[in-house]
Amino acid sequence: MTTSDFWQSVDARLAQGEPVFIAIVAAATRGSPGTPGARLLLGRDGMIEGTIGGGIMERTLLDEARARLDAGPAPPQLVRQVHRRNTPDASGLICAGEQHNLTAVLDPRSDLAPIQQFCRALADQDAHCSTLAIDKTSLHCSKAGPDPAGTLRLEQPGDDWHYFEESLNRRRLAIIGGGHCGLALARLAADIGYHIDVFDTRAGVFDDAAWPVGVARHVPDTYAEVAHAIHHPDFTRVVVMTTAVDGDIEALAALAPLQWPWLGVMGSRAKIDHIHKTLAAQGMPDAQRERIHGPIGLEMKSDTPPEIAVSIMAQLLAAEPRATEGESARRRQTEHNAR
Repeated sequence: MTTSDFWQSVDARLAQGEPVFIAIVAAATRGSPGTPGARLLLGRDGMIEGTIGGGIMERTLLDEARARLDAGPAPPQLVRQVHRRNTPDASGLICAGEQHNLTAVLDPRSDLAPIQQFCRALADQDAHCSTLAIDKTSLHCSKAGPDPAGTLRLEQPGDDWHYFEESLNRRRLAIIGGGHCGLALARLAADIGYHIDVFDTRAGVFDDAAWPVGVARHVPDTYAEVAHAIHHPDFTRVVVMTTAVDGDIEALAALAPLQWPWLGVMGSRAKIDHIHKTLAAQGMPDAQRERIHGPIGLEMKSDTPPEIAVSIMAQLLAAEPRATEGESARRRQTEHNAR
């Protein structure tokens, strides 16, 4: 489930006056089945949503969660789980890696207001950014960010720990062109958890009921306008797939001079060559044209819109930054200090 779905579900249960158990993977090393940001909740009705890695670790956690729900609200806890045998803090899994699970039973009386504030910020990605902070005593929300340290972080694992989660979704995708392939890509990216903006000069394409809820749909007069209509460009990957090559060129002429994490255009090699020649003739410098990826999508069977969406999404995921060796070493040292 996406971050927004999770907190909206928590909000709905708290608003009904029910306590809710939550678990969030606050930190993890490579090999751990629970990745940072993975999460689950357990309601008083027994409904489980999400996962923090599965297996015996999760079954044990859920048994504890039921007991904690019966006992009532209690301070948040941070628990280290090591996925190896015969070691302190063993999770029961043997897949290697470790993770820190943050758990809490949220109380409607004290936690509803900050959760609602955070949900409002999650819903309005173009407004202010808010940060949800949890420590061993409480949970609160405040306006802050974007934080250079990232959207989710755990500070000082151990007795005096602090967990922070930012409302701004930094996994952002702008799709220029709302045709069949744009719709298929938007649906897949929404399931993965991206914030999505789609631009098309044809208002009618957005009448299709298949567009996912939450996808922001825009109808510019020209594709030249989209470059400056995209919020948070530092975090936005852009895919150009308009209905005609002239629309692609118009959009790319405005987009390529700006710095995007990733910019690509859909089409055959012949079409991509034509686009580059046209942009060069228009005076676009080589350095700007070199920022344009194309043809986009992994080399695989991709004939239908859903297949094309899978090939493009796989390429985007492969291009997402991974933890560097330095970051991995820092995490290992942090975890060692917490033992």
